Amino acid sequence: MSSVIDRPDHGTGRETPLLPSIGVWWPMLEAPLQREILEHPTAPLRTAIVRRILDLCELDDRPVPRSGIRLGANERAYLAGWTHAADWT
Repeated sequence: MSSVIDRPDHGTGRETPLLPSIGVWWPMLEAPLQREILEHPTAPLRTAIVRRILDLCELDDRPVPRSGIRLGANERAYLAGWTHAADWT
């Protein structure tokens, strides 16, 4: 299942994504951290969560930005589809 809601010009090399694709790290993320993200999907991710995501993707040598990272519209759409498919309660 795939949901893409970006404009066609999205991702034209303007900036490097801060997080790897959500489809890579979400299934590996621990349930308590998943719950925390699902409770407030538009809130900035805590630094500890960003570090864990980078660690899971073996990118822990990347610096963690000081300004909070937020999930984009595509990532929130992925979570909506995932919670529907997984019947997350």
